Amino acid sequence: MAPEDRRQNARASRLLVLLAAAVGFASFGYYYSRGLTTAHYDAKAHLVLARSILDSTRPDYARMGAHWLPLPHLLYFPFVWIDRQYRTAMMPSLLSVCAFVLSAWLVYRISFRMTNSPAVGFFAGVILLSNGNLQYLQSCPLSEPIYIALMLAALDSLIIWRERERRTLPWAPAAWSALGALCRYEGWYFLAGILLLLSWDFWRRHRPRVETARAALMFVAAFCLPVGAHFVYIYSRIGDSFIHRVLRGKSGPYETFKHPLLSLVYHLGEVAQAAAILPLLVAFVGVFYCLSRCRPFSRWAPLLLLWTPSLVNISALYWGLIYRVRYSSLLIPAVAVFASLVLQSASLPRFALIASTLAVMVLPWLSWCFPPDWAYRFFLPGPGLIGLPVVALLAFLIARATGRYRWPLLFLAVLGVQIPALEGENRPILAETLEHKFLEGERQRVLLFLRENYDGTRLLIDMGKLAPLVYDSGLPVQGFVYSEGDRVLWETARGAPHHEVGWILAGKDDEIWRVLQVDPHWADRYSLALKTDNYRIYRLGPADRDGLLLGRRLE
Repeated sequence: MAPEDRRQNARASRLLVLLAAAVGFASFGYYYSRGLTTAHYDAKAHLVLARSILDSTRPDYARMGAHWLPLPHLLYFPFVWIDRQYRTAMMPSLLSVCAFVLSAWLVYRISFRMTNSPAVGFFAGVILLSNGNLQYLQSCPLSEPIYIALMLAALDSLIIWRERERRTLPWAPAAWSALGALCRYEGWYFLAGILLLLSWDFWRRHRPRVETARAALMFVAAFCLPVGAHFVYIYSRIGDSFIHRVLRGKSGPYETFKHPLLSLVYHLGEVAQAAAILPLLVAFVGVFYCLSRCRPFSRWAPLLLLWTPSLVNISALYWGLIYRVRYSSLLIPAVAVFASLVLQSASLPRFALIASTLAVMVLPWLSWCFPPDWAYRFFLPGPGLIGLPVVALLAFLIARATGRYRWPLLFLAVLGVQIPALEGENRPILAETLEHKFLEGERQRVLLFLRENYDGTRLLIDMGKLAPLVYDSGLPVQGFVYSEGDRVLWETARGAPHHEVGWILAGKDDEIWRVLQVDPHWADRYSLALKTDNYRIYRLGPADRDGLLLGRRLE
């Protein structure tokens, strides 16, 4: 690389990192000041499970349960032991902010490495940073920002290893991919994609076959050792795992169950919500360019690994699981990188800008065609329904007059994310986070009752539904008996609750609620202390409660 090119790369890289830090910390400050960093159900559940490793009736690594992978909880663990950090989640959230900044730099680095163009790298980084959904997620203690950083680090180091001439084992990409596999299940598909790529390298003799085979074995070992140890230990302690839960199936499957085409359509809709229509449209143009024009294709093939989260989304929908829009945020790096590849062609920026302009001209008609009461509210009018087409036309006219299409295209793509034409694109993940806000009045009644009446005896609760209540109650986690991580105590309490718990908390349609419906006499020793439309609190009778309190003192 020429000295001037190196200087341009360094300047663009530094500018993007500064921009990423400004966007990341500003977004965090905005959402933190409004109490939204822990508004999501999963944010509170992650903090509770991380705390429960030691703050529980039987402290153990297995208290994290069988559903989630361990890495996020292990990262949060040093912080949740500080009560202020546990309650505010500032430091766990700042981990996500740091991952966001790192992801922007890695997106720049990957795009620059593939094209040797600082403009392409900067374009990709800005597309990532401008995504409002990712700006919210990186302000919360959630696993998506951490996984995105790990996935990009694995891809970046994999590209470096494949282009390196000297023979070495892929220590760095194996380590990053293994950490990603310990963070989210999408990391398993990412690793499978790497092995498929290495198989192709082996067949095409991209590198010496012995070296490629050794590399594949290293990736397998790096994945199997930590992931296998985690699942073996969890299963030995609680007799359950996420894999077993998936194999058992879902009692009430979603409407996409065993409908592959419908699953694909739903997934595309979720990606359009998470990434916004205009950046996604430009990314599809970039995918077409990559597949048809980028040669040798073996050098560009690793970029396709960025789309592997789609396999998890479609698989989950196919098996009848309701897959949240939030999970599709993992495809935003793919959208950013492939959208930037459009800049590699002299003619494609013009084509992409024309296609984007036509798209925003059509979107208002879609919002008018679909009735407001339609079950799928994606096509409701968004904040940019009128203004965005006007700006798109002006951007195209300016680009046409100047002959420069790159930056008008970037401007329009960013604007399409910030003030989208359709409501379905307008920060749907934040809307998804607040979808249970209508229950807030009932939740506050439950929390106030617990704070005023809690007497130190344990509470039986379904953590799968009511983890936010555990977090918001302010009570120690060890005061709750729940199924995740300790099935023995849970089953004992289920069989004879008056021997173990002084309180029973039931949420509508959770496991305890269903037990009460099947066997109305199950809680005969308890009296109904609080009743709302969606919650029930039962309190153990005085005689049995005195026995529980005495037993607690004897312990």
